[in-house]
Amino acid sequence: MPRPPDSGHLDLAEVFRRVQQEMLSQLAVGGLFEHASAAGSATEHHWIALFNRYLPQRYRAAPAFVLDHTGRRSRQIDVAIFDNLYSPLLFPHDSGIHIPAESVYAVFEVKPTFSRQWLRDALIKAESVRTLKRTSVHVISSGGRRAKITPKPILAGLLATGSVWTPDTFAANLRTVLADMHKDQARDDDATPDAAPDANLDIGCCLAHGSFETTRTKHPTTNRIRVSQPDESLIFFVLRLLDRLRAMGTAPAADLMQYARGLRSFRK
Repeated sequence: MPRPPDSGHLDLAEVFRRVQQEMLSQLAVGGLFEHASAAGSATEHHWIALFNRYLPQRYRAAPAFVLDHTGRRSRQIDVAIFDNLYSPLLFPHDSGIHIPAESVYAVFEVKPTFSRQWLRDALIKAESVRTLKRTSVHVISSGGRRAKITPKPILAGLLATGSVWTPDTFAANLRTVLADMHKDQARDDDATPDAAPDANLDIGCCLAHGSFETTRTKHPTTNRIRVSQPDESLIFFVLRLLDRLRAMGTAPAADLMQYARGLRSFRK
């Protein structure tokens, strides 16, 4: 990237476009040399590096398993964004870190393309996290006792380089698939469509064709889905994710004694 002139002005949109082009180039070159599984790991690495570059240090991004105090564990999450200040890593093992469900802000599936199959897979992965039980306890802050924090809905989405749809049909197909997934999930749960508020993907990025954000309404079947311009997919995704994370506030403090109940030393 050429050195910007000393004019006191920086074109932020152009900077993000260049970062997007650089990331697309890296992913394209890596795909030529690497085995499919290795290419997938490399793609995850690029996304994690992006998150850890742009997210405030209160957050951390990493592949992880998520578990709750009952011992239930999620499926392996490609990229989890979780609290980096107060929440412990319960089992930081080489085979994959395990983090308490209370610490999770967002989970993302990383795939080569946007498609109906991969969007559905991202939702299934998200549900394996969203159905875990989360605790919350009082904490001491600034010398005073702070009330318990009510856990917020965990964000979920899909990250990919391209799409099975053409640029002209990407937005329309994406909106249709996201709406259909919510209806299908409600039907699987033997409920009305409005009874499954978490059966959706909130935000995602297709670098080549555009990013999306779902704005929840009172009735989930009428959720609004906004899709970015293709050349602004990265800046749209990063800024909207940062804003959504800000709106979530601080993650609840996990009741670690609930996690310790299985130990004989803590039994009455």
